[in-house]
Amino acid sequence: MIAQARHIAILTRWEWFKLRHRWLPWILLGIMVALAQLIFWLAATLSDEVSYRSTTENVVNGLGFSVVFATFIAMILAASVTGGEYGWGTLRPALSLGAGRWQFLTSKVAVTLLTTAVILIIMSVTVAVSGFIAEIALAPPAAEPYESTSWLELLEIYGRMVYGFLPYILLAMFFAVLTGSNGVGIALSLGYYVAETFIISPILMVFEWGGNALAFLLSPNIAAWQDLGESSIRTIGGVSAMAQGFVVITIYGLALGGAAFALFLRRDIAGAKGG
Repeated sequence: MIAQARHIAILTRWEWFKLRHRWLPWILLGIMVALAQLIFWLAATLSDEVSYRSTTENVVNGLGFSVVFATFIAMILAASVTGGEYGWGTLRPALSLGAGRWQFLTSKVAVTLLTTAVILIIMSVTVAVSGFIAEIALAPPAAEPYESTSWLELLEIYGRMVYGFLPYILLAMFFAVLTGSNGVGIALSLGYYVAETFIISPILMVFEWGGNALAFLLSPNIAAWQDLGESSIRTIGGVSAMAQGFVVITIYGLALGGAAFALFLRRDIAGAKGG
C-alpha cells in the first residue's frame, strides 16, 4: 500500500511538472482572474452596501466570488490532462514505461485537484485585495467592521470548496476517457455544468416539486455542501442541507470515478488521434 502511494505521488509530481510548463493553466488563470475582478468591481460600484470587513471575511468573500470560475478551470484541466494524452499519442508510451493504469489516472485526478486548489487560493486572494481597496474607496468612514470568520473556519470553508471540485473533475475525466478527446471532454463537461446550474436548476425552482428534484442534482448539492447562500434543495430524513450535499456529491464522485476508471482499465490504447 505504501509502495503504491509512493508510486502515485511520483506520477503526480511528474504530472505537476508537465502541467506547470504548459500555457493552458496560466491562460485560464489570467482569464478567470480578470473575469472575477470585472464582476467584483461591477458589483461593488453598483451596490450601496459596501462595508468594512475583517481580513478573513474578505478572503471568504473572495472564495465565494472565485469558486464558480475555479470550477470551470477544474473541468477544463481535467479533460485536458486526460484527453490530451490520447490526442498526442503519449498514453501508450507512458503506460509501457511501467505506470499502472489506475495509478496513472489517479495521478491525473490528484494533479488537477491540486492545481485547482492553488488557483482558488490565488483568485480568492486577488478578490480579497480588491475588497480592501473597495472598502477604502467606497465604504463610509464610520462603517462598523463586518462579522468576523476565524482562520480555522476559513480553512474549513476552503476545504469544502476544494472537495466540491472533485465530482466535476471526475465528470470531465469520464467524458475525456469515453471519447478519447480533450476537446469533446471539455465541451461535454462544461455543457453539463452550464445546463444543470444555469438552466435546469432555475427552471425546477419555479415548481413546487422542484425542490425534491434538485435534491438529486449535482450542482445544487455542491452549493449546499459549500454553503453558498440559502440552499434550494429539500432535505431527506431531517439531515442538514450541507450533510445531504456531502452524501450526494460523494455518490456522484464514486459513480463517475468508477465509470472513468473502469473504461480506462479495460479499453485498448490506440495511437495519436490529434485531438
